[in-house]
Amino acid sequence: MLSLLRSVVTDIGLGQLEKDKEKLFHIYLRELQIWNKKFNLTAYESEREIVIYHFIDSLLPLPFFPIKEGNLIDIGSGAGLPGIPLKIFNPSFSLHLLEANKKRILFLKHIREKLKMDFEILEGRAEDLGRNPQYRERFSLAVARAVAPLPVLLEYSLPFLKVGGFFIAYKGPKLEEELKESRRALSILGGKVLDVKGTILPFVEEKRMFLFVFKERETPENYPRRAGIPAKRPL
Repeated sequence: MLSLLRSVVTDIGLGQLEKDKEKLFHIYLRELQIWNKKFNLTAYESEREIVIYHFIDSLLPLPFFPIKEGNLIDIGSGAGLPGIPLKIFNPSFSLHLLEANKKRILFLKHIREKLKMDFEILEGRAEDLGRNPQYRERFSLAVARAVAPLPVLLEYSLPFLKVGGFFIAYKGPKLEEELKESRRALSILGGKVLDVKGTILPFVEEKRMFLFVFKERETPENYPRRAGIPAKRPL
């Protein structure tokens, strides 16, 4: 099934799927399937589903990333998506995976050893770590995929970005509607919409939208609010 990935990365402008990268994706695929039987890490179980809905989906916006190096944080990474595929294809990223679920953290530690890949696992909630001086306004790039509605996601993500950094949100066809609901959050948190890209997820013909946000001002110190509040009372 990695032949599907091989064809897509060429089509979207990422070049060839080299042997070393293909080997890493093969290991990742195998371990996801093994662990999914025990811990239900993802909703997708077959090789085809994992390759399309996780690997290809994670890589679709990479050609449009405004920068291709620096500190990258994956908010609510789950089983390492989209962070690990992005790192495999672009080793220049200094990758940090933020996850609160203990079983998923165990998998991330396991797959880091299996892939022999250098990335940091941040254990905890975005609301807590986003106020920690060690991580606040430290990152050049933040990504998030299928985590929360956009106003909530902005509050989770923008505090981690340094001024001049970029946030990329992986979204579906309702992005335009979510954007209308996010104007206040963007204004408060210091973000500005840079671009919106739309495409079709190959082989399943599902629409994907990617929002690119530029961090133009520092986020006020009282954001993010304490754990649980952004989801209960979105900006």
